[in-house]
Amino acid sequence: MPNAIYNYVYYHTLPVGGGLTRQNRNPASSSVYSPVPGIVVPPTNDLAPGSQFHPDLPPASHTQGTTTYTFGFINVSGCGAGQTSTNLASLPGSDPDNPLLVGSETINILAVYLASGISGPGGGGPGIYLDAFDETAGEFLNNFFVTGIAPDNGLTHNVNVYGSLAIVPATETVTAAANPMATPAVINSNANFDKWDILEANGSNPHANGQNLVVTGSTGSDLTAFAIYQQPQSVYITGDYASPDIILFTPFSTTSMGTVVPNVGYDTEVIAGLHYGFAAKVHNDSEYEVSAMVTFWTIPQGLATIGQYLDTQTVAVPAGGSTIVYSSVPFVNAGGADTHTCAAVSLFVPGSSLCNFNANSLSSAADMEDPTVVYPKCGSAWRNTNSITLFPGAPWHLILGLGPIHHFDQAGEISIALSVQHVPANFAQNDKVLEVVRANRAIYGKTPPYLIPDLRKQLPVTELKHEITPISKGRIAQHKAHGRHIVQFENAHETQFKISGTLPEYAKPGDIYLVQVNAHYPKNGRKPARTVGFLQALFVKGK
Repeated sequence: MPNAIYNYVYYHTLPVGGGLTRQNRNPASSSVYSPVPGIVVPPTNDLAPGSQFHPDLPPASHTQGTTTYTFGFINVSGCGAGQTSTNLASLPGSDPDNPLLVGSETINILAVYLASGISGPGGGGPGIYLDAFDETAGEFLNNFFVTGIAPDNGLTHNVNVYGSLAIVPATETVTAAANPMATPAVINSNANFDKWDILEANGSNPHANGQNLVVTGSTGSDLTAFAIYQQPQSVYITGDYASPDIILFTPFSTTSMGTVVPNVGYDTEVIAGLHYGFAAKVHNDSEYEVSAMVTFWTIPQGLATIGQYLDTQTVAVPAGGSTIVYSSVPFVNAGGADTHTCAAVSLFVPGSSLCNFNANSLSSAADMEDPTVVYPKCGSAWRNTNSITLFPGAPWHLILGLGPIHHFDQAGEISIALSVQHVPANFAQNDKVLEVVRANRAIYGKTPPYLIPDLRKQLPVTELKHEITPISKGRIAQHKAHGRHIVQFENAHETQFKISGTLPEYAKPGDIYLVQVNAHYPKNGRKPARTVGFLQALFVKGK
């Protein structure tokens, strides 16, 4: 079980031109922070994996002898990318949209204080102390981090080496690097600039403007500010509408897989009413463990935006690895013959711009990230591919629906577009194809080569004579855009239609036709326009 370990320390400044620099600090001998004497530190706590973490509130100040230690900032590391705050009323983890999730690693809480009675930079008058801090690792960065100071760029050296800047009557603008700079004898860091944390200020001096810290002239007291950096995180599920990371299997289980239903192939039927195990493979390219909330959905009729929430699981995804997450609720194909229920998964990782949909039982699947925008590494993924096996020249049909669409008014044009790609029988018997397959093995290990995005986009587009007709009461009309049709239904809850066509007589056994159907939903209030896709595979067999 992971622990929470607290440390309350105070910041030591470095004398300009002295024996210590930012680049040689060592916790054993020349650290720039030391334990606050006499302060009461919370005991080590055991934590429940998957729970939300809230640090204990540190004291605003502490006096020992003639020295007063004033709270500067608090950092929590060991929970994903880490968080810092200078505000005791808003500690890390207090934002409900950006919680701290407990994984399997130790959580370290570092509260940094400032001690009274220290002299300004260089032992002269007041000055500003500047340093860089990695909130993911929970420690100060030794790297150079200031790219320049305007107008007195010659002062940059003192900041990067000693962490100090003498305050002069003129305004100085200190610019932090987007990433810590390569520094002699210091390990490079791939962290990204997050923010300036101003611990001491004289009114609005200094004040931050993005990567710039503006020091507006002389002051009667010392000032302190830190450039806060955060290491990049990359947690994802392989996106698109035929994701290899969405797994259905029998019998239903929440701990192990039985017989896996192939994503594409000759045996992909998901029997209506049967309870299937539902799992997702979640990846983490980050250099540290990240906790992720994994939500499972069912999407009715293939092209709906409104789905049924099933379950959310919180898991710790190991650094540089992946993990299988099991839903506690089975996947059930609710339809009968010729109908489709799709499986979908969304991720939420606090602080991630990719996985930012924090779902719960009251959420709408319409708010899920589009699984095709930045694939293969996405914040959501769908599985709606199924297969039909046919002889050359045989008819085929596909019944789909939009699900309930009462949230769109009559004026909103929902349109359907269809495109077909041809996969020759000998497609995989090609050195260039095999080269791409090998390069993508880590993600697409069991995926048919023609569904790997880099290969699929190279497939030729072909025409299968088809027509789209309503099953539910309504009408389908030609859209002004070529290849698209407008669909309108009398009942917003009955929205099924049929796509039918015929395979070419010249189709060869082993050929595959990928029928991609996209439903284009217009902007609706605050909800942006959205496209939902469905992929049907037509396999050609010999007569």
